[in-house]
Amino acid sequence: MKQLPETTLALIFCALPLQSQKPTSQATTQAAPDTASAELVTLTNVWTGAISAKDHAKLEALMAPEFALYRWNGEVLSRRPQWLDNLDHIEIKEFTVRDVSARTYGEFATVTSVCTWAGTWHGVYEGTSFDFKSIMVDTWRRMDGNWKVVARNSCSPTHASADTPSPCNR
Repeated sequence: MKQLPETTLALIFCALPLQSQKPTSQATTQAAPDTASAELVTLTNVWTGAISAKDHAKLEALMAPEFALYRWNGEVLSRRPQWLDNLDHIEIKEFTVRDVSARTYGEFATVTSVCTWAGTWHGVYEGTSFDFKSIMVDTWRRMDGNWKVVARNSCSPTHASADTPSPCNR
């Protein structure tokens, strides 16, 4: 008879781990990042279109006031006002992003992508052409229920620079 309580206890403790591996709260938590990630991919595509169209109204709605473009090493390349002004001095020949992937971290998110950015400068760099293939990381923050891009880091390695200690020369 001693064996019956021991067997019953063993069955109870062995069966507990076999119960649902996904509590209801976990399923809800997992659905939210997928929804937010999809929204961020859509917003990245909207932002890309606004850049190509030089649509300042859309850009201002998507960009946080503290937005800055950074070099890969963390050095500020341009803050929001300068970035928007620079856009007006570029004849864009191509601006595309691909392999867009978003990952949320609560109120923050990163969106990685591969970008082709080609055009010609007007103004200070008059007539200077550029054609970059870049890896980009955009940092987004949810503010008042809306996602805003707060930072962009980009790296445009070349074949010659890829194996060096500083592959991102711009």
